[in-house]
Amino acid sequence: MHKNNDHRFAHQLIEKYHDSDTSLCIVVKDSKEAKLINNELSLYLNSENINYFPENEILPYDHFSAPDNILSDRFSILNSLDKEKKIIITTIKSLFELYPTKDFFQSKETFNLGDSLSLNKLEKILISLNYEKVNRIEGINQYSLRGGIIDIYTPIYRNPLRIEIFDDSVESIRFFDLETQSSIEKSNNFRLSKSSLYTFDDHSLKIFRDNWREYFQEYDERHCEIFQNLNTSRKAEGSDIYLPLFFSKTSNFFEIFDSHSFIILDNFDDEIDSYNNYIQQRFDDENIDSQRPLLSPNDLFCSLETIKNKLPQKSIWDFNIYEDFNYKDIDELVNDVDQNKLEKYKIVLITSLQSEYETLFERLKPDIKEIKNISEASFGINLMISDIVRPIHMKDKLIIFNNEYKQDSNLIFLETQERKSATHNRDQLFSDGDYVVHENYGIGIYQGLEVVETNNNSNEYMKIMYSSNEALYVPLRSVDLISKYHKNDLTETIKLDSLSSNKWLKNKEKAQKRAYDHAAEILDIESRRLESTAFVLRANDEDLNIFNKDFPFKETADQLEAISAIQKDIALVKPMNRVLCGDVGFGKTEVAMRSAFVAINSDKQVVLLCPSTVLSEQHYESFLERFKNTGASIKLINRHTSKKNKDSYVKGFNDKNIDIVIGTHALFTCGINFSNTGILIVDEEHKFGIRQKDLIKSKQENIHILYLSATPIPRTMNFIFSGLKEFSFLHTPPSNRLSIKSFLKIETNQLFKEAISREVSRGGQCFIVQNNIGKMNSLKNQLSKLLPDIKIDIAHGKLKKDEISNVMRSFDTGSLDVLICTTIVEMGLDIPNANTMLIIDSQNFGLSQLHQLRGRVGRSAKQGYCYFLTPSPELSKIAKNRLDSIIKLCNLGSGFFIAQEDLEIRGGGEILGEKQSGHINTIGMSLYLSMLKNAINTFKNNDEKEFINTEINFYDSSYINDSYLPSPVERLKIYKNLNNASSINDINNISEDLRDRCGLFTNEVQNLIDDSKLLVMIKNTGVINIKSNSSKTSLLLSANINKSVFENILTLVTNKPNIYSINKENKFVIELSEDNSSLRRKTVIKLLNEII
Repeated sequence: MHKNNDHRFAHQLIEKYHDSDTSLCIVVKDSKEAKLINNELSLYLNSENINYFPENEILPYDHFSAPDNILSDRFSILNSLDKEKKIIITTIKSLFELYPTKDFFQSKETFNLGDSLSLNKLEKILISLNYEKVNRIEGINQYSLRGGIIDIYTPIYRNPLRIEIFDDSVESIRFFDLETQSSIEKSNNFRLSKSSLYTFDDHSLKIFRDNWREYFQEYDERHCEIFQNLNTSRKAEGSDIYLPLFFSKTSNFFEIFDSHSFIILDNFDDEIDSYNNYIQQRFDDENIDSQRPLLSPNDLFCSLETIKNKLPQKSIWDFNIYEDFNYKDIDELVNDVDQNKLEKYKIVLITSLQSEYETLFERLKPDIKEIKNISEASFGINLMISDIVRPIHMKDKLIIFNNEYKQDSNLIFLETQERKSATHNRDQLFSDGDYVVHENYGIGIYQGLEVVETNNNSNEYMKIMYSSNEALYVPLRSVDLISKYHKNDLTETIKLDSLSSNKWLKNKEKAQKRAYDHAAEILDIESRRLESTAFVLRANDEDLNIFNKDFPFKETADQLEAISAIQKDIALVKPMNRVLCGDVGFGKTEVAMRSAFVAINSDKQVVLLCPSTVLSEQHYESFLERFKNTGASIKLINRHTSKKNKDSYVKGFNDKNIDIVIGTHALFTCGINFSNTGILIVDEEHKFGIRQKDLIKSKQENIHILYLSATPIPRTMNFIFSGLKEFSFLHTPPSNRLSIKSFLKIETNQLFKEAISREVSRGGQCFIVQNNIGKMNSLKNQLSKLLPDIKIDIAHGKLKKDEISNVMRSFDTGSLDVLICTTIVEMGLDIPNANTMLIIDSQNFGLSQLHQLRGRVGRSAKQGYCYFLTPSPELSKIAKNRLDSIIKLCNLGSGFFIAQEDLEIRGGGEILGEKQSGHINTIGMSLYLSMLKNAINTFKNNDEKEFINTEINFYDSSYINDSYLPSPVERLKIYKNLNNASSINDINNISEDLRDRCGLFTNEVQNLIDDSKLLVMIKNTGVINIKSNSSKTSLLLSANINKSVFENILTLVTNKPNIYSINKENKFVIELSEDNSSLRRKTVIKLLNEII
């Protein structure tokens, strides 16, 4: 074993750290080495005292900028320089960069509770620090302003800040959760740091302009897009090439960390020379564009001489204190302990998995001690949780062993700070210019929210334009009457309805009749399914708890909710029919495994159906690992299974000797008997053809079925919308996961070269999807000529089983840099180190397929990149819409919304069949589905409920001011939430959230909240509306007034006729003389509490 590939350094580094008066800076070769050193140091030292200063993950003279998470981690470290003694770990590449001077990174002044500070001043500070203003914070280096509250996500804190300012004073400082946007913790002060290497204040911009013009005198700045963006205070991708021009003086890495003692773990002269040559090569390759002039390497990077002079000349380690490590596994080590060969040794067993930890503890107790730090180790066997480390055997009788470490395995460096990512939250709201449908008036164009003044009172309305330039102003109370218009894509143009015509009502009536016919067809299918019965599946609580504990990660709230819903479903005789939707990597498989365990624990069997051989093999390996402590018998049947084994497995399953069988659609034709099957799990159903789906249907009437999908097919979406299938949605991404940066590009050699080089230079790997097998070898040859040092191989479905397995294994272990493959990688592969994908001829793929492919990258804390390549910019309308959508929908958790977007592109005929497509064109898909759902409910309940348009009017202003919540989209969300509230508790939760996010209510917002409470209170009581002016208040009563409510009203009228009465118009009148409308509301709320 090479000397810098073992654990020895950490032990001696800790000694040096404790002996030193200064912080240490350890320079290693690459990020893999940095990961291991970080983990190993953490065995001895608190992780807060160890920081990895990450590589910027871009190429010299790159067209990209460093990912935000990298910059944030760097800022966090640089902001706390010299505050306490630490160990910094970095790589050779970081030494070559130039940086602003040290004081640039120090945080600004500290602000305390009660300090004098105006919102205007704080916003100016944030703008000068280059924070981006957004409607809602979704990432680092952003701020959002609402009412008297400003949200800020600065790199120096784990969670974003919420600052409440009242009367130019800091009234409250809170941290909030990025996902829920709710406050979670109070603070007495806060600090701000710069959010970027660029500051766009006047002084910095002048330095940049002057330096650029001086350096590039021969170039026309008008032709340089990056210059124009930076000159107008706009961030520009690839602007790192001009970083030194923003400063009068820059610093190198050694000047930034001048208080640190530098240590190298090996002689890196060859690597340093090689990277220096690479910088020059990149300069020569890129210095050909007159619209993108480049600084010379001497001006953009630290010089080779400086780096070599500043680094120590040699490693100074004592290797005589170590023994060779000869143990292959824990069993060998424990065996030597049992035979007293390791008497008076301190042996530390390490695992990163909680389940493995508990297994080892149970196996070795009572002769084992649990520790949290190496310093706690005593003679004998010790056990601790840690990330992967290398083994060590010291002559002073200390052995550290980690069963998970493999020398050639890929290791991913986790972020030093765990940061949440904002999930994709795409409510079906409207943007200006969207086509919308009003249930009563038809198709129009949404033109935003508008405040309209009537009778000296202002309120907010939705403005919708119809034909002949007719405008309709819709009260926000009626927002649920409006939906987005989705048409069949074959329709060329969208014709607006007229407010002065009844044509819309006739079209709506026809669609309503068809919806009732369609509802009857759906319920006929459901009734046949309900006539059959499935097995009742319930697991032993103790067994289930043990199985749950074996899961090495913390479940997300979505997973727990889905698990609970599924376990309730399968505990009933009614066959479950549920769709579990969630993006790749969001935890669908674990949810399915929990349901599978319940089935086998109930003495029933499980069938897992996969659409591809590769995915079936991936699931087989995953299930074997997850169920290894359960004693479950699991077998795999696919095209690679020999006939002998297949016959054996079928017999074993039919004889109930096999618990779980996993395979492709071959499972339905090989003689499998489903009579004892408790649950059928169908993964990625959209990949099955019509014939296979018919086979699935033939088995589904008396079996619980769980469908797993990232992007449900249109027919499944129809069943979800109509209520025929139950639905669970996993929308919470794994911690530290980043949205994948997606690009639509023309295919070129230069793009291949840059994208692959960028990924490989940061220790990663690339997928290249070429779905034409005949072109794969020529592409491999082409790339080998471009990048002769890159290791490339090919994988496709026509290779033999052993060939595919060998290639996949090589890629998985990191022996390959690039895998050229067909869409066989679309499902199942989980390679966290592969974070760049290039998809050739992307215009030929479906939207869901593109999303699935993209999900193969970005599965770690590293920034993922996906290039959708086309041979030319000329694309069909449908292909362009598809590619525009995949670029737009790149947020985490967007799979379900990709499916919805797919409906818009494919059109309604595919989701509901040709019978319905004409009606969808006429009234829009959203309204048709709403009609369908109402029709199904009517049939089920034998009751068609009359829609009553309730109204609350106190003749004053009742809305959300744009100064209180500037974003129209966010305001529209609040209006919809208030309209959908079903209880006072719901209203209170919404108002508390609004108060938390936006500050003290304005009078208008308080009125809106009170009106919402009144609407909830009178719902289903028979009170149609409430109107109140300064002299009189009335409640209009319907003929179907609730009996007890009416009796209570009569009691009031009888007992206090001078105050209460009922007039001829069936209005309950209250003589209430009060100019203050807020007080009138309070009075009416109190009255309703008495009579309802």
